[in-house]
Amino acid sequence: MAAEGEDEDPREESIKVCCRFRPQNQMERENHGKICVEVPDTNPSTSVYVPNGDLTFVYDRVFPWDASQKEVYDYAAMPIINSVLRGFNGTVFAYGQTSSGKTYTMEGPDIEDKVYQGVIPRMVWSIFNGIFHADENIEFLVRVSIVEIYNERIRDLLDPKKDNLKVHEDKARGVFIGEVTETYVSCEQEIFDAMRAGHFNRAMAVTNMNEHSSRSHLVFMLTIEQKDLHDRSVKVGKLHLVDLAGSEKVAKTGASGERLDEAKNINRSLSALGNVINALTDKKSTHVPYRDSKLTRVLQESLGGNAKTSLIITCSPSNFNEQETISTLRFGQRAKMIKNVVKVNHERSAEELKLALEKKELIVEEQRTRLSAYEQLLKSHGIQLPEDMASIGGLAAAGAADLAGRVEHDELRNKVQELRDQVKGLREEDADKNAKLHDMQQLVRCLVEEKNDLQSQLMDAKMDREKVEYERNEKAHEVESLRTETSSLRTALEEMQGLQIQAVSTNAVDGSPREAEPARVATPALAGGGMQPEDRAVRHADPPLKRKVPALDRKIEQLTSLYHKLVTQHSDLKVDKEQNEKTIQRKDVRIGQLEKNLREAKQKYEKLLQQCANLTAAMDSMGHGKAAGGALADGTAASSSQVRRNNIVRPVRGASGVIRYDLADVHGGYPAEAAGDSPGRSRRDNSRTPLSRGVP
Repeated sequence: MAAEGEDEDPREESIKVCCRFRPQNQMERENHGKICVEVPDTNPSTSVYVPNGDLTFVYDRVFPWDASQKEVYDYAAMPIINSVLRGFNGTVFAYGQTSSGKTYTMEGPDIEDKVYQGVIPRMVWSIFNGIFHADENIEFLVRVSIVEIYNERIRDLLDPKKDNLKVHEDKARGVFIGEVTETYVSCEQEIFDAMRAGHFNRAMAVTNMNEHSSRSHLVFMLTIEQKDLHDRSVKVGKLHLVDLAGSEKVAKTGASGERLDEAKNINRSLSALGNVINALTDKKSTHVPYRDSKLTRVLQESLGGNAKTSLIITCSPSNFNEQETISTLRFGQRAKMIKNVVKVNHERSAEELKLALEKKELIVEEQRTRLSAYEQLLKSHGIQLPEDMASIGGLAAAGAADLAGRVEHDELRNKVQELRDQVKGLREEDADKNAKLHDMQQLVRCLVEEKNDLQSQLMDAKMDREKVEYERNEKAHEVESLRTETSSLRTALEEMQGLQIQAVSTNAVDGSPREAEPARVATPALAGGGMQPEDRAVRHADPPLKRKVPALDRKIEQLTSLYHKLVTQHSDLKVDKEQNEKTIQRKDVRIGQLEKNLREAKQKYEKLLQQCANLTAAMDSMGHGKAAGGALADGTAASSSQVRRNNIVRPVRGASGVIRYDLADVHGGYPAEAAGDSPGRSRRDNSRTPLSRGVP
């Protein structure tokens, strides 16, 4: 641990900015990409030159495309990790266009590969190595949380059901994410397990630029609480490791539909991040728009606040992405101008204050004893003390009592302030719950109205269907009648035509050949004279029947077409009915789920009201005296711990009978023996006591 005097005073620090280039990928080579940037051969490199535009950018460190993961970690992240172990807040985050190597830098292709693992897994080894090299009187608690910011909603990756977490702020904790899942860990493997679970739940997709494109901003949060068992002082270091989603050009990524909406939200949050950095570096700016995005709200302490921050900008060296690379380089240059004011998060416990009071009382008692001895010495030599000097002892006693009273008063005042902060936080949560409850009730009402509308539409569809079925049956009956009538008419017509042919044949046989032709010519004249009555009837009936049959055929065709239309309409109505029934079923399920959520929200709301009432009563009872104050302090500690945590763990003790690693044994953030099953590794794992997990 560093010297206390050096860490206690706040001091101003600039953000550390590192630039890392990756090699050209397959797409860039296929597009005949060429290297468009120049990195000096000096070691270490601190500048980048872009010939196209004659631009030069200077950073704390520039890593060329052949730099190893270990090099990047040792310079960009390791100092931040060491500061967190001393009680500072720390942040390491990667920024760059999509497919520029951000996730490769922060996580690596395999979190357990000793060569290619990124910043986050290497950090795990560094933290536990620091714990095991700490003093034996230091007790540690380590907590892990993992969230993603997806489409401007904060999702808990360790509990995916929490998909819209809120960001809060208070004096004691600063900016924090409410209700996020915090997992206590006691060894490296438990953090790796949490990382795998979070990575499994993270939003990923395939784009034209990247087969494994991150569609969200990943935030890995680790809290290290260390308690000195001698003076009971507490230091809390918070580490944020952030893998930002890449800025995208839709023309290159080919995003569409859901991917396009994701790209819009990603670019919007990154634009808000750029606006915050511009405001922080513009001396004329009077407002920093942290609240424009969930991302900038979460990173508020890291940008211009109380945190040691390291920014890794990742770039492509190819001219295929030259404009995006220049934009990223400019972003890093602006970020380098940001100043953070950092200090150790040192919480003075009641035990520490009491210990300080006891030390002061001992000093006062020693001074009083010494004064009494001097008085006796003077009196033994016959020297009379002045009256004002004679009262020194009484003044000293009064001063000691007054000092004790002031310390006790300050302690009680701090407790009251803590309770007020807790009440304020609970009231904010109460307001959030009320708003959420109102929204859910409104949504339930809307869904019920929508369900009623769908049921009304379904009834109308059923009535229309019955009407169409009735009309279809009527038309089918009419078609059948017309077909029967047509068949009868055809039969009669055929009989008449047969009689006509027979009559003509008879007349032809009875007449002479000479008379045959005149007879055919004079057929109209024969109609009134020489023909039989049956022949005349056939003659007169034939033309009307011939005219009626085509008309009937046309009518049958029209009715058949209408029949088919009715059948099609009936089928469509049947499909609409089935769709409406399915929609109503889905709405019923959704309404049931919302009613369940509403009941749960009401229960949480009632619990919050009860907690708020308890804390208010506790605050009212604090002014009744020292005894009541002491009892309240004990009750408050129990209540506060219950509100803050559901799982109680045994802390990890620094240097507690485990194998110690010399600094020479630690390479790139993890022990050299960690890659194999060496005896040292087995002893080290067996020496740890796993943390007991409480049941909520």
